[in-house]
Formats: sequence, structure tokens, C-alpha cells
Amino acid sequence: MSSRSKSGSKVGDLNRAELESIISEAVGAAILPLMTQIQNLCGEVEKLKSELKVKDEAINSLQVAVKFKCDELEQYGRRNNIRIFGVPENKNEDTDKLVIDVAKRMNVDLQLSSIDRSHRVGITRGTTPRPILVKFTSYATRRQIFQSKKLLKNSRMTIREDLTRERLSLLKKAIESYTERNVWSSDGVIKIKVGTDVRPLRVRNEEELASMLERHPPSA
Repeated sequence: MSSRSKSGSKVGDLNRAELESIISEAVGAAILPLMTQIQNLCGEVEKLKSELKVKDEAINSLQVAVKFKCDELEQYGRRNNIRIFGVPENKNEDTDKLVIDVAKRMNVDLQLSSIDRSHRVGITRGTTPRPILVKFTSYATRRQIFQSKKLLKNSRMTIREDLTRERLSLLKKAIESYTERNVWSSDGVIKIKVGTDVRPLRVRNEEELASMLERHPPSA
């Protein structure tokens, strides 16, 4: 009898279950190394994803820190500035003299030499006068003027700090939630009075404002 006949005879002697078992074992033996490789690769992928997530978080934190630092430096560059709102606007006006006149209303003897420069800012909107941006030669003068702003209470004029775009946006959003009575800025820092707390809380960004809104929701 030929070897082929003997082989065929052996296969014929196997029942279906035995044949399936042999095939399953053979396939399993072949696939097992591949499955191990795939599992190892999946582990490497997860490890890389975790490392990338950590790096992304670090990059995002660094970007936030750099953005805040740049904003802080820009605000520091505005520390001698104020903006005066509500001063009637004329065609051939001298804004330095207008600033001195406003100071007189607050009983402040402001000298021309204390003004570095002043000018109107913004776009003309109907009859509403544009604010006057003033830069003083010293922080002491700026502080004296700013602290006297309450004496303009019964006039149409108001004095505000010259805030960066980021801080001005934050101030407006805080006012929308807590009202203008409870929100103000001091030396570029946004402060909010919440509840019965004696000391106002400060916020530096929108994330801190959102957190404050959760902890201290505005009263209805």
C-alpha cells in the first residue's frame, strides 16, 4: 500500500470533532505569537498615547503661563495710564488741558509736566464723546487721580483703568454676572465682592471666573 493511501486512511479514521480539534490547535499555535505581538503593540500604543497626553497638557499649561505673563507685562506697561469717559469732544481741543480741567473738578492740582501724553481713542459714535487715554509721567500722579474719581460721581464723567484686551473682556464678563456695583479693577487686577465677604476675591482668567461662579453663584 502506498504512503498516500496510508495517509488517507488515517484521515479517514479521524472523526469530525477530532479533526476540528487538530485544526484548532494548529491555528491557535500559529495565531498565538501574532496575538502576543498585537497585544505588545497595543500596549506600546497606549503608552505613547499616555505620554503624548502628558506632553500636550504640559504644552497647554506652558501656553497659558506664557499668555498670562505677556498679558501681565502689557498691563504693567499701562500702569501709569487711565481712561476718562464722558468729557465733551470738540474739533480743535487740547486733551492735556481737558485732563487738567477734570483734575480740578476733583480738587487735584495737576501740572502739565505730569502728563506724558493724552489723546482720544476709539471710533466716533454719534454724539457720544470718545474716551481720553492719559499717560502720566509717574505712577504716583496716576494713583492720585484714580483715587479721586469718586468726586466725579455727580457728573457724566468717569475714570477707569487702562486694561489689556484680555482683562477688559474678563471685567465685562464678571460685571455681567455680579453687576457693576460688585466688580471693579485695581492696578489691573479684577476684583469681585461676593456675598458677605469683607475682602473681595480676585480673578485672573475666565477659568477662575467660571470656578467662582460655581462656588459663589450670583444672587437673583
